[in-house]
Amino acid sequence: MRIAILAHDKFAPTDAKTAACLLRYRRDEVVAVVDRSKAGTDAGAVIPWATGVPVVASVKDAAALRPDALFIGIAPVGGALPADWRAELLDALRAGMDVVSGLHTFLNDDPALAEAARRVGRRIVDVRRPPVERRITTGEGALVDSLVVLTVGTDCSSGKMTATVELAREARRRGLDAAFVATGQTGIMVGCDEGAPVDAIVGDFMAGEVERMVLACAARGKSPIFVEGQGCITHPAYSGVTAALLHGAFPDLLVLCDEPARDTLRFPCARPFRTNPLPFEVRANEMLLEPTTGGKVAALALMTRGLSDAQAAQELRKAEAETGIPAADVYREGGVARILDGVLDMAAKRGLL
Repeated sequence: MRIAILAHDKFAPTDAKTAACLLRYRRDEVVAVVDRSKAGTDAGAVIPWATGVPVVASVKDAAALRPDALFIGIAPVGGALPADWRAELLDALRAGMDVVSGLHTFLNDDPALAEAARRVGRRIVDVRRPPVERRITTGEGALVDSLVVLTVGTDCSSGKMTATVELAREARRRGLDAAFVATGQTGIMVGCDEGAPVDAIVGDFMAGEVERMVLACAARGKSPIFVEGQGCITHPAYSGVTAALLHGAFPDLLVLCDEPARDTLRFPCARPFRTNPLPFEVRANEMLLEPTTGGKVAALALMTRGLSDAQAAQELRKAEAETGIPAADVYREGGVARILDGVLDMAAKRGLL
């Protein structure tokens, strides 16, 4: 597939996480980024691993590069479609592209967009549309033989998806039949063994859908099963989906993701909330698992972007000293291997392998 990514005025590592991840994991398929504010530049000037991908001003400009699909590259708070992007989606459909969206706004429900897609025989894919089946957790997930590992975070946007993907890839490099379970729109777009937009599912059924995906992977003999985390159990806005994952995945082990440089939670609110110390977050997540699997945090995945090698090493040593848990950065050389070593070591000690 040839992909163009729409990210008008938002193309940046934090504002366009979906775009950044598509460029990391489907780089060979991306032919252009559409952002009028950065048109004429190379995507590598914004995302280091995207060198060679042109940034163009409009979907019409991108069409000259013959993309098969236009992916919406942002995941804004509330998941609404920016009003002035609608015309670009119509241009994409008229140019013969499919449109792939991870927004909470379902594009197939827009009569004009749906009609435009029907007229030219193209698809609109609403990745965040919840599954039809509504499943309550049964507890079967606690009985699987596979090792189940869930990433959790000290905040939203703390590297959970990247850590999960990288851990699954590293495990496969070592000959393990690992699975990646995606629980958000970006992970589904990147590619996964099982995937569902958990934050778009009615609350009673979030955990049940997570359990279903773990059971499906286990039935295929996959192990370890790495489940992508969402939100943060102590975050006032996003703790609900985190609790559903902790309960529905029935994880044996956790990997806690953190950005040390962050002092306050990412939160669309007038009042800032401070991030909690790592030991507090470790205890909070483990306490929720005490009645089910007794799962423990096996490793810390820190994002040390913007720090020198010496500063990053200092933060990693500090995290390990505070928690007694091995820490590394998946973005730095050897980091994912150290994190996976921590996971497998604890799994062996607890008789989970």
